[in-house]
Amino acid sequence: MHPTLSLLFAPLLFTFSVTSVLGEQILEGFSVVRGKDFAFEIKAPRRWVLDNDVAKEQGLNLVFYPTGADWGASKAVIYVRVRSNEPTLRNIEDQVEDTLRNLRNNGSPNATAKYVRTLTTQDASKAKVYYFAGDQFGNFEATAYIQAKGSIHFMTLSARDQESFQHALPAFDSVVTSYEDLKKPPTTNEPSANGFPGA
Repeated sequence: MHPTLSLLFAPLLFTFSVTSVLGEQILEGFSVVRGKDFAFEIKAPRRWVLDNDVAKEQGLNLVFYPTGADWGASKAVIYVRVRSNEPTLRNIEDQVEDTLRNLRNNGSPNATAKYVRTLTTQDASKAKVYYFAGDQFGNFEATAYIQAKGSIHFMTLSARDQESFQHALPAFDSVVTSYEDLKKPPTTNEPSANGFPGA
């Protein structure tokens, strides 16, 4: 198992449910992640499995791993989490700092986070991607954060080595860009009075 899972997200015990179209393990399938005030759809990348059962004991309702591998032994995995806004945690930057604080307080004093890029999702949301390094287990991780109303939605790629990390990055990007907030008001492309869409 990827050891940093227990350190990075131990305080993020936010209950949410996942509904899927087929079953517990779905090749290249999709799921809808629902909570009290949010709902979003996410899709597995090509040649990856979506699994909404195997990591429940770790507090993860939705995970992905390559076909032919399994959650426990895979050199690279992707998982989805949601965190509600709190008085001291209201935005993505607060979440990044909280993750670093948890890592440093739990045996990884040299942990670092670096913003690397922003991806645009299926629904035109902006996902800020950070790379994490320096944890005591030598994992390589990337997390994409999406600021939603009342919560932060994020997807993390965790890899045991740099080669596996680089190889899994396209799959990670695919998961992130497939994100669609089902609570987000639809954008209109109908022409306005001046003839331009949405003007």
